[in-house]
Amino acid sequence: MLFEGSFAARGENDPPDALLPGHDLWLIGYVLCHSVSSQELRSLLTKVSWIEFLRMRGASFMGRMKVYSGTVSVTLLLGLAVGIWAAIGLIGGPIGSLHQALADEAVGPVVMEEGQAETQEAEAAKEEKPAEEAKPTEKEKPEAQKPTEKPKEPEKPAEEKKPVAAEKPAAPAVTTQAQPSKHKVGRELVKIEKSYTVTFQPKQAAEIKLDNKSWSTFRVVEAVEHGRQVRKGDVLVRFEREEFDRALVDQQRAVRSAELALQDAERLLALLEKTVPFDLATAERNLQITKEDTERYFAKERDLTIRTYEMNLGSAKMSLESAEEELRQLEKMYKADDLVEETEEFILKRQQFAVERARFMLELEQDRYQEFHEKGLARLDESIRRDLERTMLVTERSRISLPSLLAQQRISVEQLRTDLERAKDRLSKLQADQAFMEIKAPCDGIVYYGEFNRGEWGGATTLMSKLRPGGSPSKGDVIMTIVQVPPQTVRFSVGEADLRWITPGLEGTVKPKSFPQVSLPACVTEVASIPVAADRFDVVAEVTLPKKPLPLVPAMTGTIRFNVYVKEDALVVPAKAVFTDELDPDKRYVYVLVDGKPEKRSVKVGEQVRDKVEILSGLRDGEEILLEKPQESSGT
Repeated sequence: MLFEGSFAARGENDPPDALLPGHDLWLIGYVLCHSVSSQELRSLLTKVSWIEFLRMRGASFMGRMKVYSGTVSVTLLLGLAVGIWAAIGLIGGPIGSLHQALADEAVGPVVMEEGQAETQEAEAAKEEKPAEEAKPTEKEKPEAQKPTEKPKEPEKPAEEKKPVAAEKPAAPAVTTQAQPSKHKVGRELVKIEKSYTVTFQPKQAAEIKLDNKSWSTFRVVEAVEHGRQVRKGDVLVRFEREEFDRALVDQQRAVRSAELALQDAERLLALLEKTVPFDLATAERNLQITKEDTERYFAKERDLTIRTYEMNLGSAKMSLESAEEELRQLEKMYKADDLVEETEEFILKRQQFAVERARFMLELEQDRYQEFHEKGLARLDESIRRDLERTMLVTERSRISLPSLLAQQRISVEQLRTDLERAKDRLSKLQADQAFMEIKAPCDGIVYYGEFNRGEWGGATTLMSKLRPGGSPSKGDVIMTIVQVPPQTVRFSVGEADLRWITPGLEGTVKPKSFPQVSLPACVTEVASIPVAADRFDVVAEVTLPKKPLPLVPAMTGTIRFNVYVKEDALVVPAKAVFTDELDPDKRYVYVLVDGKPEKRSVKVGEQVRDKVEILSGLRDGEEILLEKPQESSGT
C-alpha cells in the first residue's frame, strides 16, 4: 500500500516529516483522489495520527520547496499551502469518526480459562508499542516544523531584482485535548471454568502385601502375569516351602521341650517352697543346741572331764595296790603250808596276772592323763568352740542361700514360661506365614503388579523381576493389587486458590484421554483438608459410567472440567475502567459520565474474567463510564 510504502521508505524510528521528498505530492494526491479502506486507515492509525501527520507535512513541504528551488514563486507556495489545508478539512472529519468507531467497538460475551487473560494483555501491549514509537517526541516536533534555512546567493544587479510580496507568517499550531475513551455498561455471560488432569482409580482394590511375621526367605516358584483376569480363590503366587516346613517342625519341637522344662521347674519350685522354710528352721535349732552344749561344756563338763581322768588314774593306782596286796597275802598264806596244792597255785598265778594288769592299767591311765592335760583338754576346748562357730556360719549361710535358691527357682520358672511363650509365638508366626507360601486371590478382578498410592500406580517394573521364578520379594512389599473394572472414581489435586471452588457435591465432566469424544458426568465426593504437598490438596470424584461399557482401567488419565461460576446476565465492564483506592485497596471506583462530565463512583466488584470485571453494585445497565482516569484541563 502507498501509506505503508512511505513509512517503509523513511524507517520506523524516523519522525513523520522524514518521508522522502519524492513521495510528498503522491501521498497528498492519493488521499485527495482515492478512497481509503477502513483496514488501511486502522493500519496507519496504529503508527501515527493522520491529522497531525498532514499538518506537519504542510510545514515541512514549504521549507523543502525553498531549499530545492530558489526561483519558485512565493505566491505558488502560498497557494499550495492553502490547498493542503483544504485537504485536511475534507478528510479530517471521516478520520476522527473512524477513531471514535474503533474506540467504541463492542466486545461479545467472554469465557475465561486459566492463562488466557495474560495472553491477550500481552498481545494488546504489542499492538500499542508501534503507535507509541510512531509519535514524535516534544523535542522533535519544533525541529520538524522549522523551515530549512536558505543558503546565501550572490547579489544580482538592481535591474534584475523584482518586487516580492511579503512572506505570510505560518499559522500557529492548534492544540486539541484528546477525549478519553468511554464504554457503555451492559450485561453479558460470565463463566469461569476449571480443568485438571485426573487419574482413574478403582473404587475398591485388594492389596496383596507380603506381610510375613517370621519367615524371611521367599523364593518364587510361579506367579500370575501382570494384567491377568483372576477369580476369587485362584492361586496368585506360590513359593518354595521345603526349608519352611523343616523350620516349622523344629519350632514345634522347641515348644514341646520348653513345656517339659517348665513343668519340671514348677514341680521343683513347689518342693523348694516347702523345704526351704523347714531347712531354715532346722539350721536355727541346731545353732541353738550347739550354743547350749558349748555353754554346758565350759560350765560343768570340762571340769568333770578333768576329774574323770584324775579319777581313772587314782582308780588304776588303787587297783594295782589292791592286786599287789592280795598277791602278798596269798603268797604269805600259801608259804605257811608246806604243801601247795594245784588250786592254790592257780590262784596265785591269777593274782599275779591281776597285778600285772593293774600295773598296765595304771601306766595306761597315767599316759592318758598326761596326754589329756598336755593336748586333749586344749583340743577339746577348741573343738567345742569351732563346732559352735561352724554351726553359726552354716545357719547364716542357710538364711541366705535357701531363700535365694527359692527365688532363683521362681525366676527360672518365669523365664521358662517366657521362653515357652516366645517359642509358641514363633510357632504361631510360622504357622501364619504358612499362608504366604501359596497366596490366593481374595476377590475377582485384574492383577496389577505394585500398589496404588493416592491414585498413582507404581512399583510394577521392580516387581516384575522379583516375581519371576527364583525371584525373592522383600518383606512388606505390596506385590500385587486386585482391582475391579471399570474404575468408578478419579483423583486429582488442586491448589489453595481453587479450594473455594472445589467442594463436595460439585458436578463436572471427565474426558478420558483415550476417548476424548466421551464426556462422563462426575461429582466431587472428597476434598482433603490437609495438603499432601506444598499447595496441593487431593480431591476424589465419582464418575457415572455409561450403560455401554468403555475399556477403561485404573491408572488411565483424563481431564475433568467444572463450571465453577456461571452468570448469564452479569453486569460487566472492562477491567481497566475499574480503579483501586490508593488509601484502601479494598475499595474500587469508576468514572461515570453524567451529563457529559465524569463522576467518581464507588462500586462493588465480583469475579474477573479475562479483561472484564463483574459489577455487583454501583452501576446500572446502559450507563457510560470512562476507560481511563480523566485528565485535569490546563489553559494554554
